[in-house]
Amino acid sequence: MDLTNADDLEFGIIRGTTGDIDLAEWNKIIQTDNSLKQIEDRIGKNPFTKEEIVFSGEGKAYFMFSGEAVGNISLENGALLTTGVPLSKCTEIADRLNAFVEPDDRS
Repeated sequence: MDLTNADDLEFGIIRGTTGDIDLAEWNKIIQTDNSLKQIEDRIGKNPFTKEEIVFSGEGKAYFMFSGEAVGNISLENGALLTTGVPLSKCTEIADRLNAFVEPDDRS
């Protein structure tokens, strides 16, 4: 995949054609696709209460290119939100999930 050729989709959304995208299905794709890497849980601290907070990596993946995370995909409310993932990759994922891709305006 050539990331210098702009089939880029800055922000996209992948929606199931017959309903929500299932977490288990999405996890299978993350585990079997070499260009995706599961995002680990992270621990942060509430600056006001100093309480530790866990930011879950469940349903989230980095899109990797040449060993670097260059985008991400997150399952939110039954749809995959993509940032910095080429349209061709989004389409490939959508095809595996019986879904479709569309641009997502997050401005």
